[in-house]
Amino acid sequence: MSGNHEMKLNPGTDFQALRTGMGYPDVPLPEQRYWTLLPPDYSAVEYTARSVKRAIPKWNNPDLEAVWARAQRLSSCSLFLDGVSGRPLNPAGPTGVSGHGRLRYLGPNWTADGLVTHGNNVLLIERSDTGQLAFPGGFLDPLPNGEYEDPLKAAVREVYEETDIRAIGKATLLFSGMAALSLRNTDNAWIENKAYHIDVSRTPSELLVPRAKDDAISAAWYPLFELDFSLMSDDHVENAMKLQSQVRQEF
Repeated sequence: MSGNHEMKLNPGTDFQALRTGMGYPDVPLPEQRYWTLLPPDYSAVEYTARSVKRAIPKWNNPDLEAVWARAQRLSSCSLFLDGVSGRPLNPAGPTGVSGHGRLRYLGPNWTADGLVTHGNNVLLIERSDTGQLAFPGGFLDPLPNGEYEDPLKAAVREVYEETDIRAIGKATLLFSGMAALSLRNTDNAWIENKAYHIDVSRTPSELLVPRAKDDAISAAWYPLFELDFSLMSDDHVENAMKLQSQVRQEF
């Protein structure tokens, strides 16, 4: 497959089915993507995963002032506050689901991805929750001061934890911002992401044999310019296209 494909957003059946498969309520993504233009009768389905309830003692009675202050401090987006619930609103618009979903924090939840290349090959995993191909990545570990670990270090750590490969090479920040169509987003909790291109072409191939670990079903090298975008999430497709463009320029 060439790299000249436009990103196809799938806000309908595919998105809904994948999200439902992760345990979310079986509701569609609203057609209206702007909070200010939502119909008066819009009502999201409240959902917080059991894993979040176990991890957050006061998940159903949070300090909303602290939640809002944290969201404003850590988000890369302009934020709106829900005047009824007092919770922050997803900058990318309504999702049909409110609450934590499967995310630890109301407001932004930062992740980092490692887009690792060796020549014209790219390292991908198969996700255990959706079966999609994805770049290795995960959540940034929180620090005692309320901030996060360095995102590049987090990306390198996640690559190792999921593929058993130590990604040592030239690193370039490829994307930073809202993961607008992440399956895990809700009206009140969302993912913001930093994606790094890590070029390990100078590392001998025999040191770069992937082995699936953690929550990856499989891990392997794929031809970068022959990726089947239908097997990837929309956010990862967008980053894959950016990566293709960057690698073309470098070669």
